[in-house]
Amino acid sequence: MHTAIRRLGLLALGETPRDDVSPTFRSILGRSVQILEAGALDGLSADELKEFMPREGEAPLETRLRSGTAIEISRQAILPRLIATAAQLSNHCDSILLLCSGEFPALANACPKLIQPIHILRGAIGAIARQRVLGLIGPASDLEEAPAQWAPYAPHLLCAAASPYGPMDLAEAAGRDLAGRRAQVIYLDCMGFNEEHRLAISRSAGLPVMSATTLTARVLCEMV
Repeated sequence: MHTAIRRLGLLALGETPRDDVSPTFRSILGRSVQILEAGALDGLSADELKEFMPREGEAPLETRLRSGTAIEISRQAILPRLIATAAQLSNHCDSILLLCSGEFPALANACPKLIQPIHILRGAIGAIARQRVLGLIGPASDLEEAPAQWAPYAPHLLCAAASPYGPMDLAEAAGRDLAGRRAQVIYLDCMGFNEEHRLAISRSAGLPVMSATTLTARVLCEMV
């Protein structure tokens, strides 16, 4: 029997295509899902990008440009473009996945097709880490708020900074640091981390590693 191909939209905070993570989704989801990508920063000039820089005192969001360069942006400034981009994707997709492990209530309200990974990840982390020491790796800009955000799901939390857009050896070093501090399992808390990061950090740290990206993709197999 023929099965209709489903269309999944990947909604990025930065620019697309996201050649760093979209292959991981394609590998896990298989040929029955067609992936379309769109980013809130697509089509902007270098001068226009400056309008989305974080304001003084604002916690920045880290994302990626098409070139592979990491960039920090303002959550408040990017939200209207994120909503508009989601609306465009909705015209062509059955479901839309936000490529960010943060929470955007206004975006969810504006886009009924939106899947926010954070709701998947909280359940998975709570199931695995409630009785274990969890080592979390994420961008430095996220780590100040991470303990409070994850306390209900991972009460024994250690953090180490590494960006998915930086050198792999720094991410591996963060994994070894957490292993040295007696973490029992590691979680990569950014949708920029891919399967290559997960495997490399697991080998380096000698610990099981969960990634926001791969956890989300595997749950999506049952949803799209």
